Amino acid sequence: MSRLLFAAILLLTATFGHAEAPLTGKDIIERAKQNASGFQDMTHRVRMVLVDEKGGKSDREMLLKGLVEKDGTSHSLSIFTAPQREKGIALLSEAKAGEADQQWLYLPSTKRLKRITGANRTSSFRGSEFTFEDLSDQNSSQYRFDLINQEACASQTCFVIDRFPAAGMESSYSKTRLWIDTEHYRPIKADFYDQSGKLLKTMEAHDYSLFDNKYWKPARVVMSNKTNGKATEMLSLELKMNTGLQTSEFTELAIRSWR
Repeated sequence: MSRLLFAAILLLTATFGHAEAPLTGKDIIERAKQNASGFQDMTHRVRMVLVDEKGGKSDREMLLKGLVEKDGTSHSLSIFTAPQREKGIALLSEAKAGEADQQWLYLPSTKRLKRITGANRTSSFRGSEFTFEDLSDQNSSQYRFDLINQEACASQTCFVIDRFPAAGMESSYSKTRLWIDTEHYRPIKADFYDQSGKLLKTMEAHDYSLFDNKYWKPARVVMSNKTNGKATEMLSLELKMNTGLQTSEFTELAIRSWR
């Protein structure tokens, strides 16, 4: 369920809205995904902070772009802008309506896009606690969603939903437990369990605020690894929507010529 996509775009750009309480886990997830689809394009500057097991920090900055075409095809681009050793490294994604997205990694040193497939999707994205899988579209049809209950979370009430990958699907996780607030359908927390059923990572969204009278966005999203003590923080710096991005900005040529 993501658009950084549950990790960085859905969690960093969720839309405000009201609805009757859904009856099923899938209904709630679809509502949350709809909340992230109310714009044609977006540009988002983000700081990524890598926190090691001793609390040491290293900063990176990224530019995130997203575009949704009229037929539902979506494009996203995450490109590092700092520090210099990471500058120009990019992750390009494309998803057609009802399909899982395709991902490519661009490395300036090779000047080519490399397709992310199979087991590579479970790998760390540039040393962060986010994997390529975490940053994928994650088509709802590839999962089963069980509504467990409602409970207090942070200062609100949340739906608690367990998400299971479909049989045969390649995933790092045996289960993801999701907390979605009952008022605005904003993702608040997610627990990721490894294939043995052990808690592997926890992701939390903090300090939501209303953007442009329509969009709720958190100032900070944190992915904490419970096995190695490391964490990755995504901090919102500047968000713009509906500025007229074109599909030509989501191509290998555009990435190679980016400065």
